[in-house]
Amino acid sequence: MKRIISILLFFALCTEGCIGDSPYDPQAKCGTPTNLTFEKGSNTLAWNMNTMGEGYYEVQYGEPGFSLGKGTTVVTYKNSYSLPLYQNNKYDLYVRKNCGIDNGRSNWAGPITVLASSTTTCIQPSYATYTKTTSSTLSSTFDATVSWENDGVSAYETVLTISSAPPASGQLAIAGQKAIYTGLSKTQNYNFFVRKRCADNTFSAFYGPYPIKWN
Repeated sequence: MKRIISILLFFALCTEGCIGDSPYDPQAKCGTPTNLTFEKGSNTLAWNMNTMGEGYYEVQYGEPGFSLGKGTTVVTYKNSYSLPLYQNNKYDLYVRKNCGIDNGRSNWAGPITVLASSTTTCIQPSYATYTKTTSSTLSSTFDATVSWENDGVSAYETVLTISSAPPASGQLAIAGQKAIYTGLSKTQNYNFFVRKRCADNTFSAFYGPYPIKWN
C-alpha cells in the first residue's frame, strides 16, 4: 500500500514539475510584453517587446471582467494593433507573445481597461441626411451637402448617381465626414451611396441608395 502511494505521489510531483517542458508553458522562454499603452484616436494598443526573433502577438479583448479565452483574439506581427472598437464602450485588453513550438507562449500582459473615444470597426453607415440650397427660386440647379453616420476619424467613399444600383469602384470619391455636390438639376432625382474605408484597405458594405432631390 505504501509503495502504491509512493508511486502515485511520484507521478503527481512529476506532473507538477514537468509542466515547464510543455511547448506552451506560460513560464517558458517567451518574454511577456510590458508597458501597455492605448491611443484613443485610433484605438491602438501598443506594448514593449521583451522577446525578439520569431513569433507573433495575440491580443485578446472584450467587455470589462471577461475571462481569458472568452474574448475576441486578433494576431499581429507588430508591437501594436488598432482594435475594432465602438465609441463610448469600455474594454479590457490583454496581449501575449507566441514564440513558437520551441519557446512557447508568454504570460498574458494586462488587462488594461479603456474607454473607446471613437468607433474603428468596419461597420456600414446606417443613416444619412442632407441640406440643400439654391441661388434663387428661378435657378434650375441646387447644391446639396450630405452627411452620414461616421466615427470622426475614418475616410469614406461616396458617389452621387441617378442609378439605384451600388456604384462601381471607379465612380467613388474619397470624403471625410460629409460630401458637397453643386449644380444639381432640380428636375432630376439622385441617389447617394457611402461606404467606410477601413483598415488594411478593406471596406464596409454600401449604405444606400439614399434619395436626394429638390422637391
